[in-house]
Amino acid sequence: MKNRRILSAFLAVFLLFLLFTGCAKNPEPVEAPEPVIEGPGLDDLVETDSLVIYIMKGNETLDQRRINQFIAIYDVDVEVILVDGYNPEYTERVMNDLAAGSGPDVLFLNDLYSLDFTKAALNGNFLDLTDILAEDPEFSKDDYLDGVFEACQVNGRQYTVPVSYAIPLVMSSEEKLEELGFDWGNVETTADFAEAMGLLTPDITQDPSFTQMLYSKNYFYRLLWTSGISLVDYEAREVLPDETGLREFLEGYKVYFPYDYEEGAGTWSVSNGAGTLASGICAFWYPDGISRMTDTIQDMKERSCNYEMQSIPSQKGDIVGTIYGQIAISANAKNSLNAYNFIKFMLSEEAQKDQFTLLGYMPIHKEVIREGVYDAHVRYKENGYYFYDDEKLAFSEEEAEILEAAVTGVDRFVLRVPQNIENMLFESMLPFFQDEKSYEECFDDLKNKLTLYLSE
Repeated sequence: MKNRRILSAFLAVFLLFLLFTGCAKNPEPVEAPEPVIEGPGLDDLVETDSLVIYIMKGNETLDQRRINQFIAIYDVDVEVILVDGYNPEYTERVMNDLAAGSGPDVLFLNDLYSLDFTKAALNGNFLDLTDILAEDPEFSKDDYLDGVFEACQVNGRQYTVPVSYAIPLVMSSEEKLEELGFDWGNVETTADFAEAMGLLTPDITQDPSFTQMLYSKNYFYRLLWTSGISLVDYEAREVLPDETGLREFLEGYKVYFPYDYEEGAGTWSVSNGAGTLASGICAFWYPDGISRMTDTIQDMKERSCNYEMQSIPSQKGDIVGTIYGQIAISANAKNSLNAYNFIKFMLSEEAQKDQFTLLGYMPIHKEVIREGVYDAHVRYKENGYYFYDDEKLAFSEEEAEILEAAVTGVDRFVLRVPQNIENMLFESMLPFFQDEKSYEECFDDLKNKLTLYLSE
């Protein structure tokens, strides 16, 4: 048994090295690994008094907040290693250290933008948590939104755990939508939504207060998440499994492309959309977080601006939630019990309800979501600062019920498309968006790239 575990660890490190070095000029096709039918149990976790965590410089404040809260509960010596550089430098440092047999015990996957989570799981780089979670009497999937854990599984095994999700919920001013002539009844897919934004933009630009339909530029990737389209099916070893849905989405987005794309600009947002929506600067704003939503609604009411909320449907017409925050444990973690305890902390009500501790957008804990809307308190401003009245609830029970349904109204959850695959898609289709090449030419280029990528 010991020799088998040593061999497995060696293979995991070797595959990890190949995954990130990309050294082979002409990669040979690699057969998909055989599905694992069992993994380590709760008693196999290694108990120590240490935990190693890597932090990207610039993220110290929030990450240290999480670490301090964890230490207060578990009294563990946490070794924090600050890493210079942003992505992909950060990802390369983490993965090179793991390949060398060191590296962090806990992996914050939302910081590892250029890592393909599914490939890494198939290559054995993450600890299999399936049996560990099943044996833990303190853990229950029933506490979390239905389907979030299943969305992270690979070949039916739980190598990563979700901690947050993004929902394609957008807020608007009713008055602005009426002015635009925008009708949600005509929107059955993400492509419909993107096309409608593109067709309506030329008319509304005559309004001097208007800037753009969405809060900022370059929302292609966020709309791709919303579409729910799969670009690579790892288990079936297939690329672009939904060619029809993809084409409909890309052709719909092309109509909005001239008003969305800005080379070199990033996508950004604000914590409160009331000002931009009420003043007509934009038509749609994503309330990425429960408090952002509840605070914005209160502020819009104060401005005598009626609000409207709606989730953008996917290319199949359902509502897709995208797993945003994810955590994994290194397959070679030397402090695996503490790493697992850290995951349990991040899934706890305490961490899920703290917007500064939560990794990402919406919490996945059912009770935290419920408290976030039913227990939201009236917000008021005094001497330039905002405060909450602990004795006054912001919403009636009926309003809170509607808000809870809006946040949890997800038909299925999917993983984020890996950033490198997102980039392949956009770079291949950019000539199509810019009317420089036909759709067929660009699609063939994308298919060739993804086929090569899957074979590596």
